Amino acid sequence: MPFPATPDWSGLNMPIGQEVSIKGLTASEGKIPADVVGAFFRAVPDPQFPPFMFNANGTVDYDIKYVETARYKAEKAAGERLFGRYRNPFTDKPQVAGVERTVSNTTPVWHAGRLIMTKEDGPGTLVDPHTLETIGEYDFGGTLRSKTMTAHVRVDPETQEMFVFGYEASGLCEPTMAYWYTDSAGKMVREQWFDVPHCSMLHDFVITKNYAIFPLQPTTADLERLKAGGPHWVHHQDMDNLIAIMPRYGDVSEMRWFRGPKGVSSFHYMNAFEDGEGRIHFDHHATDTIAFPFIQADSGINVPPQALGGGFQRWTIDLNGTSDEVSVEMLGPPGDMPRIAKADEGRPISAAGIAR
Repeated sequence: MPFPATPDWSGLNMPIGQEVSIKGLTASEGKIPADVVGAFFRAVPDPQFPPFMFNANGTVDYDIKYVETARYKAEKAAGERLFGRYRNPFTDKPQVAGVERTVSNTTPVWHAGRLIMTKEDGPGTLVDPHTLETIGEYDFGGTLRSKTMTAHVRVDPETQEMFVFGYEASGLCEPTMAYWYTDSAGKMVREQWFDVPHCSMLHDFVITKNYAIFPLQPTTADLERLKAGGPHWVHHQDMDNLIAIMPRYGDVSEMRWFRGPKGVSSFHYMNAFEDGEGRIHFDHHATDTIAFPFIQADSGINVPPQALGGGFQRWTIDLNGTSDEVSVEMLGPPGDMPRIAKADEGRPISAAGIAR
């Protein structure tokens, strides 16, 4: 059967539905610079894993392979869709009860010579970077206890340590989080768990040289709602954003909590840093409400993209102050997916430089 003729399945979202390997592609216009050599990996929901290999002879190899998660294998073997509503196992067909549901299709994480495909609702999946063959679920050499792994890790540019978290760490809709970091070789150094006030969407996080910052959005999950066949996420316009801060090498017992603007939604953070006066700044795109149409629909919200409001913002937290509220500074227009040079991770960037 054809896919529906809706934005979810057309244009850039049009399914490809095949694996591809094409070697020795050449540029149709100009030529590939001689110093561009190596692999470029990206992940998207349908052609889950296309990379490009830039060769020393000026050609490019192009490959697509599916990440063969347990979910992928189950549906491929059955020849039909077995998993139901987004992140709701209670809507799955009985024969896949207990099967890991992640599709590992959000972000390729490259660290210490390993390629880990990630999606925040389950464990990472290790993939061979040369053949793109799926190796299997990755638990950091049997040391990781968390059931989930973020798709947005942070790597310190000086130490090359990787900092990671997982929410719903102990299970579906559980208000538990795990925080861990590895050394430069990818070996687990320490994993810690802590409870959060409610099960909240926490898509991204940031680090500074001395702190780890976890922003909890006012978008929450509820187990009873899932059991009734409902949505995983509902956005609450009257709830605060909550920001947890702890020393990045410290103990979760040192964690402090702060409050951000009510109802605001932000998915991807550009950077965070300390200013030497006890303040932490983190820069990100924020909207006045949730941007995803499917979560809006489930939350009784109907705000078109052009009316979302917000913008590129700097949220500042004064660790030496008496207030638990963040201050907000507007830096630029709305958008998403801000990026910095890897060397600037957790390091100061001026607001004036961003505005330019």
